[in-house]
Amino acid sequence: MNKKNLLGVISAGDINTARAGEEILKIGGNAYDAMAACLLAAPLCEPILTSLGGGGFMLSTQDSREPVVYDFFVDVPPKNIQNPEFFPIDVDFGATVQEFHIGCGAVAVPGVIKGIWQIYKDLCSLPMEEIIKPAYRYASEGLYITKMQADFLKLLTPIFTSTKSSRNLYVRDGKLIDETHLFKNQDYANFLKKFAKEGSDIFYKGEVAKSIETLCQKNNGLLSMEILEHYKVIKKAPLKFKYRDFDIYTNPPPSSGGILSAFSLLLLENEKLGDYRTQKYFEELIEAQKITSDFRSHHVDEFLHTNNLRDILKNNKLMDSFRDKFKQKVNMWGNTTHISIIDSFGNGASTTTTNGEACGHIVPDTGIMLNNMLGEEDLNPHGFFGWESGIRLPSMMAPTAVLRDKKLLLLLGSAGSNRIRSALLQTIINYTHFGMSVQEAIDEPRVHFENSTIFTEPPLHVELKNMSKTYELKEFDRLNLFFGGVQAVSGDMDAGADPRRGACVLKVSI
Repeated sequence: MNKKNLLGVISAGDINTARAGEEILKIGGNAYDAMAACLLAAPLCEPILTSLGGGGFMLSTQDSREPVVYDFFVDVPPKNIQNPEFFPIDVDFGATVQEFHIGCGAVAVPGVIKGIWQIYKDLCSLPMEEIIKPAYRYASEGLYITKMQADFLKLLTPIFTSTKSSRNLYVRDGKLIDETHLFKNQDYANFLKKFAKEGSDIFYKGEVAKSIETLCQKNNGLLSMEILEHYKVIKKAPLKFKYRDFDIYTNPPPSSGGILSAFSLLLLENEKLGDYRTQKYFEELIEAQKITSDFRSHHVDEFLHTNNLRDILKNNKLMDSFRDKFKQKVNMWGNTTHISIIDSFGNGASTTTTNGEACGHIVPDTGIMLNNMLGEEDLNPHGFFGWESGIRLPSMMAPTAVLRDKKLLLLLGSAGSNRIRSALLQTIINYTHFGMSVQEAIDEPRVHFENSTIFTEPPLHVELKNMSKTYELKEFDRLNLFFGGVQAVSGDMDAGADPRRGACVLKVSI
């Protein structure tokens, strides 16, 4: 394809999500118009991975301007009732059974809708009436979700059949929808029409806010109209650091994924690493992840909301102590999706969103499933309801940009809970150090270190065999969604998408 004819490139977690953005680029929209269209369509195409009832982050890059992070992740509401609806539910992943907590009491203050509206006001070029059209058509006329999305949905059957409202939307003839069912959501279509006309106020101040308050009152939830009205999108400077001769911009605290990815790269920047897939390379990579875990437990988790945490990477004495240590020597799911888009004007957008596993409740007359972030163990290390109310819940999500000489080289992000940082680390190293293409950098098998265990994809089992003397090895028999889902685009309009989660690339041309 002639790059001169390219309008943009989209890397998204699902083909139908990507097509929504493609449609907008083809009518003259920019990367942000396309991103907004994708974000509105994704809850229909990837219902297990995201929702307008959840939260997320977008990293914006533009020629000659410093990147900006749009933080629209979820806030912690006050625990204003004695016994919120909050109960455990078991999900069978085959290899393991994992417990999640759902119910109205598990819902944190959603941010996606206000995030989309803020991006629209700041960066979009088309009317919202145009931007909603792909998602509106999916919702009103129906679409067939892909087999992979249907398989994801089947895994969370206990959650998506836990309430009458969820069963009404996702169950047909006694079974969850799959790739053979035409999936419609007319309430969602109706909501989109109102959203285009009234903006995010409809969700945070208007009739939808009232519906959420009533839903919570009936089901012992924590949200109210007053709490929703106070939610704000935060625009902030990314965490910026130098890695070799690259400038890297990523999500700052209270997200921990960015600072942990940065820490791992800084440990490795002066190492020769060795040839790819050599014993030396994997020893370096795994020890870096291990030291990063130690750094996280001692210097990050308890300090995510302090103002000076982003400056810790400039503490040479501390960094040198960890470098000296380096030289000496797991949530199964991660319900998240990522979209990266670049357009021919030089605009880039990298967005990660999530709904947790979902709480089970649909907001009446909207078709929107609410999140269960307060029931996510990974996000609540102090125990459930342990965070102070009003703070932004910490996250591992880390949309990231790699630049050199002020030129965008790579724009990426990943799904995958605690594996986000290791997925980004390896993709960046594969691309910048080993000279792989974007797709090759994503496709390469990954390793992840956590709790004294090395998790590995084939064919790395053989190469890592010697390390089994020091660490437990957990070997997967194929590339697996456990290791994240990286979507990336490059500054020269190349792209890659993660096969682990059925993602795709669309190159949109005139």
